[in-house]
Amino acid sequence: MAEEERELREAEEEIPQSAAARRIRALGQDAETEPPITVAHVGFWENFWYHHKWKTIVIAAAALILGIGLWQILSQETPDVYMMYAGPRYLTGREITDAVSDFRHVMEDYDSDGTKSVQLTDISYLSPQQIEDRLAEAEAEGVDLAIDRQGNVSQYERFEMEIMVGESVVCLLDPALYETVKGAGGLMPLAEVLGEAPACAADEYGIVFFETEFARYFTSMQVFPKDTVLCIRRISAVAAFKGQKRTEEMYRRHTDLFCGIVNFTFPEGYAEAAP
Repeated sequence: MAEEERELREAEEEIPQSAAARRIRALGQDAETEPPITVAHVGFWENFWYHHKWKTIVIAAAALILGIGLWQILSQETPDVYMMYAGPRYLTGREITDAVSDFRHVMEDYDSDGTKSVQLTDISYLSPQQIEDRLAEAEAEGVDLAIDRQGNVSQYERFEMEIMVGESVVCLLDPALYETVKGAGGLMPLAEVLGEAPACAADEYGIVFFETEFARYFTSMQVFPKDTVLCIRRISAVAAFKGQKRTEEMYRRHTDLFCGIVNFTFPEGYAEAAP
């Protein structure tokens, strides 16, 4: 019996024991009460999130921004026609919206997308003479008037860029700007567009806008100065590089709009108010 007890103690000493088990034995507790050792099992996604959380957030944010930008580009409406107003009058967003709405009356849905779309670019610019006139008027009225001359120069540069490489074809211009473009050979003769110069023509290239029944009928047109000249640009060198077929189609649209404005007549029974 003593021999068996000795062998049992030696066997127990050879078996590795945990620190907890040894503590239990020292306290004389039952070894079966030793708490089980548990191992936490971490899933793949928990482990991935722990190690790559910030990279995932940054990538997701970038993808969202890119997706929104792409959606805006793809859903952006391409205008049927492009117009420009350049002159001393500043147009508000509402005034532009109202004018565009009335220009739709004399055009077609050229791209057959269900919408008659007009892009009207507005450039507020004062000629040197207009600046002097405004300063003189302000002085006579005792008003301290400050004109942003540098901003005015920037607007003129924007106008030049639009004339040279912009999309705008049908233009409503201040007389001084009209003469500048005409002198540079940038306008189409009325005879090429209309067949002949109408009674409301300012010369062989431009129309006195407010001598057209269109300008006098639609009240939204009253935002434009009374000396505004309606004209149509020649095909720009840049437009020629976009393909002959596309360029010809775009000019067909714009000459159609131009003719619609010039040839518009008052509805039957309409009586024009006295000026």
